[in-house]
Amino acid sequence: MGGLIVRAQQEQSSCCAPTKPLSGMRVVITRSADKADGMAARLRELGAEPVIFPTIAYAPPEDTAALDAALARLVDGQYDWLVMTSGQVVKAIADRQAFSIPHSAFHIAAVGPATAAACADLLGVQPATVPEQFIAEGLAAALGDLTGKRVLLPKADIGRPTLEKLLRAAGAQVDRVVAYRNIPAPDNGVDMAGMLAAGQIDAVTFTSGSTARAFVQKVGPQSLDLLGQTVIACIGPAAAAVCREIGMEPQVVAEVFTEEGLLESLISYLERMALAPQTPLPQAGEGAPHVRQG
Repeated sequence: MGGLIVRAQQEQSSCCAPTKPLSGMRVVITRSADKADGMAARLRELGAEPVIFPTIAYAPPEDTAALDAALARLVDGQYDWLVMTSGQVVKAIADRQAFSIPHSAFHIAAVGPATAAACADLLGVQPATVPEQFIAEGLAAALGDLTGKRVLLPKADIGRPTLEKLLRAAGAQVDRVVAYRNIPAPDNGVDMAGMLAAGQIDAVTFTSGSTARAFVQKVGPQSLDLLGQTVIACIGPAAAAVCREIGMEPQVVAEVFTEEGLLESLISYLERMALAPQTPLPQAGEGAPHVRQG
């Protein structure tokens, strides 16, 4: 029986186009459980069957003294910018009940629209700056010359130092403080290794480098071999770089670094595959999508 890509190729050549672009796909969501519902709902709208397999969860810092002290300095007007690098950072600050803060005393920068929406929803403020490119480099560039400016940069405990270095290079005085910790997600009963081995997974999505690292840790080193014929889809180049570093080669890297951008890039990839019926499907290890039997 033909697999997913074979079916897509047949549909492409038929008179009737598929009604939903991800029909028949089983797609893994690796982000934290509390953030998976929106992506799962969108996948269902596109015809896919989402498999929620959280690889990470979040916890406050073991000692919140440094974060609380930094927020107290923010209240006292000792910073020019508060830089938000994710919705989880926003939530971590909101959880400290810090926002009786006079917002006129500083500016907020958000790395992208989802983080900006979290600022509005959780803190009741609109960021002054959201870059066109939703990555550290784009955010640093959007802030421009920061000579003499004081910047508070709350981050994850394992966050990349890229943004801090860029802000310092632009002249800023940066206080980086741990806002939350990444911890392993509890087991939710999904036998991911078994599903991969049985050829029951068509694509795995990674919304950060930490989800990719945690996926391998959670499933085991054998997951690298089991993923050989499964589409690996990353939300952006930072996540893709981590995938390559740990031995996974992504076929899909979103051009717009959002969940919707990730799914649109996955759809585009599958459409390109379907339009190449004369091209033999790559073998395992050559970046082929998995052809699920049935």
